[in-house]
Amino acid sequence: MKITPTNARVPRTISVRKKLKYIEIVASDNPRLNALSRESQLSVAKVLRKHYAKVEITIIDTVKDLENLVSKKPDLVILGMKLILLEPAKGYDASPKIWLSHYLMTHNINFTGSNTDALKLEYIKHDSKQRVLDSGLASSAYFISPHTKPVFKHTLTYPLFVKPSNRGDSKGIDENSIVHIQQQLQDKILSIHKDCQSDALIEEYLPGREFSVAVIRKPRSSDLVAMPIEIIAPTDSLGNKFLSESVKLADSEQVIAVQEIALQDLIKQAAIGAFIALGSRDYGRMDMRLNNEGIPFFIEANLMPGLSEHGYLARCFMLNLHISYQEMILSIIGLALERSTPINTTLLDIPKTEELLRTTNSVTAQNRHTTLQ
Repeated sequence: MKITPTNARVPRTISVRKKLKYIEIVASDNPRLNALSRESQLSVAKVLRKHYAKVEITIIDTVKDLENLVSKKPDLVILGMKLILLEPAKGYDASPKIWLSHYLMTHNINFTGSNTDALKLEYIKHDSKQRVLDSGLASSAYFISPHTKPVFKHTLTYPLFVKPSNRGDSKGIDENSIVHIQQQLQDKILSIHKDCQSDALIEEYLPGREFSVAVIRKPRSSDLVAMPIEIIAPTDSLGNKFLSESVKLADSEQVIAVQEIALQDLIKQAAIGAFIALGSRDYGRMDMRLNNEGIPFFIEANLMPGLSEHGYLARCFMLNLHISYQEMILSIIGLALERSTPINTTLLDIPKTEELLRTTNSVTAQNRHTTLQ
C-alpha cells in the first residue's frame, strides 16, 4: 500500500474549460479493415473527454453506418479505419469499396490524418515505394508477383525479402521471408498468395538496423518534425533480426532512442522526404532500415498508425521529446481542428487536477527548439 507523507502536496482541484466540439472516433468490427483496437479507442476517448464537450465511439461497417455518422454532423472524425466493403460476401479484393476519407470530404466533414490519395498510395506498399523512388529517395529494388498470375523470374540480387503487398502488422512475415535461392523464393511467394490472398512484394534485403519515425506537422505551420526510434527484434532460429508477425504478437522487440546525432539527422531527412513524397497530411509514421553502407532506406509508410498508449507512435513522441500520450493525442486533434470552420466557442467548467494540465511546454529546455509549439 502506498502511504502519502503528511507533508506531501495534495493536488489542488481547479477548473479548466471544455471546448464545445463534437468528436467521433470511428473503427470497424472487421479485423482486416480496423486500424484502432478497442483498447486504443477507449484510451483516445478518455483523453479527449477531459477537453472536449462530446466524444463518441462509432463502429462503421456499412453504408448505413456512414450515413448515420454524417447525419450527426460531428466537428471532427478520428479515422481508425480506411474503408468499408460494399459487398463483403464477395471477399476483400472483389468487393467494391468506399474510402471513409473521400466520403467524409464530399459531405464536408473534417477528419484526422491524410487524404484519400495518400492513403491509397500508402496502402499498396509497392506503389508507395515507387513514389518514394521517383522522388529521388532511397528504397530497395523490388518486383511484384501477383496472386492471380505468379511471377518468379527477376534480376534482383540475393538475399531477398518477401512479404504481402497490402498487409500491416507484419502479416505474412516469418523466418522464411528472407530467401537466398530461387526455390525458397518460389515457396514463400506461393505461401503469401495462398495464406494472405495478396500479391507478393519482393525486394532486395536490407541487412542494417531498423527504425520507425513519427512525422508530424507543427501547429499553424507547414514545418515538419521527425522523431525516430530504433526497433531491435530478437534473433530468430536462422540468425536474422526483423519484425515478423510472431515478434509483433509477442511484443518481444526492444524499442530504444537513436543516440547518434549524425544518424538521427539522416533518418529524419529520409522520413520527412518520404512523408512529403507520399502527399501525407498532419502526421504519420515512416519505417526505415539501413543498407550495408549505413544509409537509411524507406521500407513502408503508415499514415493511419495505431494510437495505443504503448505503440510505436507514442514511443516516438516520448523517447524523442518527452511528450506524453495525452499530449500526443491532443496535438493530432489540434492539427485537424485547424481546418475546422469556427463554431460556438462557449466553454464549460469541469473539475480537473493540476497534474493533468501539462502541455508540450513540459519538454526539456534542450529540446524546446524542436517542440510542436
